[in-house]
Amino acid sequence: MITFEVGDIVSSCGGNFIGIVCGDGREHEGTLTWEVFWHDGDVTYYEDEVSMDHYKIKPSQWTITLVHKYMDIICP
Repeated sequence: MITFEVGDIVSSCGGNFIGIVCGDGREHEGTLTWEVFWHDGDVTYYEDEVSMDHYKIKPSQWTITLVHKYMDIICP
């Protein structure tokens, strides 16, 4: 079982979206899920190990929205 922590950088399984885990894991319909803030500003609340993977972000992939959210997480 893959687990995620607040501040982890993730990608959607299709690789189209890069996000930051911004909520602790919680159970939803029998599955452990996390809240994720995506690079386009969207937030999803029920991402799991099937819908996302850990990701090593490249410097050119940071967006202003990701930087702001990351700073909110590490410097509350």
